[in-house]
This record gives sequence, C-alpha cells and structure tokens, in this order.
Amino acid sequence: MNLLRYWDKHRSSNRRKVYRVNDNRILADMHLHTTASDGSYSPAEVVQMVREAGVKVFSLTDHDTTAGANEVQDKIPEDMEFYKGIEFSCEIGDIKCHILGYSYDDEHPSFKEALAAAEAKREDKLAIRIEHLREVDGIEITPEEVEELESIPSAGKPHIANILSRRGISGTRTEIISKYLEFGVDNRIPAELAIKAIKSSGGFAIWAHPLGGENEAHMNRDELEAKLDVLQSIGIEGLECFYSRYDEAETAMLLDVAESWGLLVSGGSDFHGKNKNVEIGDLGVSKKPVYDSDLSLVAELRRRRLKKQLIV
Repeated sequence: MNLLRYWDKHRSSNRRKVYRVNDNRILADMHLHTTASDGSYSPAEVVQMVREAGVKVFSLTDHDTTAGANEVQDKIPEDMEFYKGIEFSCEIGDIKCHILGYSYDDEHPSFKEALAAAEAKREDKLAIRIEHLREVDGIEITPEEVEELESIPSAGKPHIANILSRRGISGTRTEIISKYLEFGVDNRIPAELAIKAIKSSGGFAIWAHPLGGENEAHMNRDELEAKLDVLQSIGIEGLECFYSRYDEAETAMLLDVAESWGLLVSGGSDFHGKNKNVEIGDLGVSKKPVYDSDLSLVAELRRRRLKKQLIV
C-alpha cells in the first residue's frame, strides 16, 4: 500500500477521529521547558498546566536534554497530543542559534553523539560559572550545592541564581543572573551536528525564535534571510514563526519567509514557569490563540506518526 496516498485519501476523517473533538480547532504550544533544564516546574506539573490552559498539542523542549520528555511520554492523557522535543544551543560560523528537534529517536547513534556533545558543553559551562563566582565575586558554591546542581539534567543560570537567592543575595532571579552570571561562556555545539542528529533519527529540525530570543535585539528580514541561507544549506526544515516575544508584524513576516523558502511553520511560548514572564499558550505579544491548523509542523508530525502506525 502507498502509505502517503492512504494518508491523503483519509486525512480528514483520521484527523477528526484521532485529534479533534466536534471538529474544533486545537490549541498548540510546541516550546515548553521544565525542571529538566531551566524551567521551574517538573515535567509532570507542566503537562498538568498545559491541560489546564486548554492546550492539547504540545512538546517539552528542554535545553540539551531529553530527560523531561522521556519522563512523561508514557503518561500523557489520551485526549492530549504530545511530541518529544529538545532545544540545542548551536552555532555555525558567527551565527548563534537554537535548534528545536521534534519526534527524534534518542537511541539513534547520531542523536546520541549530539546529545553527548551538548551535555559535555553544559557541564563545562557550569564549572566555569562556579569558578567565576569564586574568583570574581568571592562566592563559594559548597560541595552540597554543587551536588544539587549536578543532579539537574541540564543545570543553568536560573538554578545557580536560586542558590544565590537562598544565600540571601538580594534581587530577583533575573537581577541576580544579570549581576553575577551574564558573561560569555561557550556552550554551543555545531548547528550541522544538531540538525543531522535530529533528522537522521527521524525528527524535524526547526529554528527557534529566529528573529532573536529573550532580551535580544530582533533582526530585520534581510538579516534573517542571510542567516537562513546558511542554516537551510545544512538542513534546517522550519521556523518558529509564532513566538511569545514577537508582534503581529514580525509573525506575518516570518510566515511569509517560511512560505517563500518552503519551510515548516511552528510556534511556541518558550514557557519557563517562574523563570520567565510567559504563560503557556502565549505564542505572540498579542496573545491571540494559535491552533494546530496554524502550524504545518504539526501536520507533518501527524503524517509521520500515522505512517509509522500503518507500517507496524
């Protein structure tokens, strides 16, 4: 049987039956973080919060780790649609970027290689930050606190800031990070390594917040397309067009770029819980709802999932 022809023939009925209730559109959020990296809520708590927010299609995309996604993948309620995710910190030449991966096989050799490289970079970065606090700020992180940090699959600045806050250092978490932890540390793996790992293991590779992330200046279209030309040459497949920090004009521009370049469309809030002023389902400054039908990535994820089910 031609599986793709089968999917095209039965797409409408299958999608209504499996994913929809009364043919209503379904809220989506494909970019969420947990305590497995730098979020403030556990994977199970985030799943519950996603449910309470009315979002039914979602992904956990912790930084450089699959721990959060793996923890909950077999515990998702039947009326919710979950895809394993990850966010790799990457670079190619002078381009710094984050690459989101969806529905990968984390047992694939290429994926294991990229994940090991990312984890090693994060461990090095943690050690450098701890040493910087001691040498520059005179703050000694105790062995017990180091053990606490090492127990977190992808420990980062928010976790160190929490420790400093407990020590009585004044300021909000953001202020503590800005004062003590914002200095350049290389923790990025080659973008080509990440994209190859995601795609060769059966997943989709998406450029996260392509105009710029939290507290970054946003690029214009010319700047974006210059970098996109490089990333597409090494296999990037889509753009995160809907993003919590982008206004309607920026989203419209990204959607036009995605269409012009033949790329998939994704969207996510970049929820971090208490560590970031963003709510689940906030996929733009306007806070207008974003649905599964707005994201061509979701259609492709479903298509690939159905194909696997039919083969089995």
